[in-house]
Amino acid sequence: MTIARILTVACVLLMFSPAAFAGEEGAAEGPTLYERMGGWDGVDKIVADTIALHLENDEIVDILDGIDLEKLHANVTAFFAAGTGGPNKYEGRDMTTAHAPLGLTEADFDAAVSDVLKAVNMNVEDEAVAGEVNAILQSLRPAVMGTSEDTTGY
Repeated sequence: MTIARILTVACVLLMFSPAAFAGEEGAAEGPTLYERMGGWDGVDKIVADTIALHLENDEIVDILDGIDLEKLHANVTAFFAAGTGGPNKYEGRDMTTAHAPLGLTEADFDAAVSDVLKAVNMNVEDEAVAGEVNAILQSLRPAVMGTSEDTTGY
């Protein structure tokens, strides 16, 4: 498997639009999703657990072959933090461009999302957080799978 394919799966799991997580309306209503997940340390732990779950997931483990997991962890943590209202800024490719060459299946997407949600639930006691993460991931499905003109870039 290529590095691009594993990064794509990681982005499927963690690539969110900051506006969806921490728009002006969300800021006025209370803490951001990033804050409710425990800030940088919480997001870092969720990403670490997601990668560990991928390594145990027979459906997508092969995507991790040959990947520098430390680099993957660092990049995805920074991206996830930015996308959930943290202080980081994402400057990478849009969802469609990043995922188009990988030929991901709906099953790949579902398996990746399942691992992310398990990791969130392992680390966050607020059940609403996993629901919000799932809703955002599902809203990104068309862009990730290349079935929408919306590339969900920022």
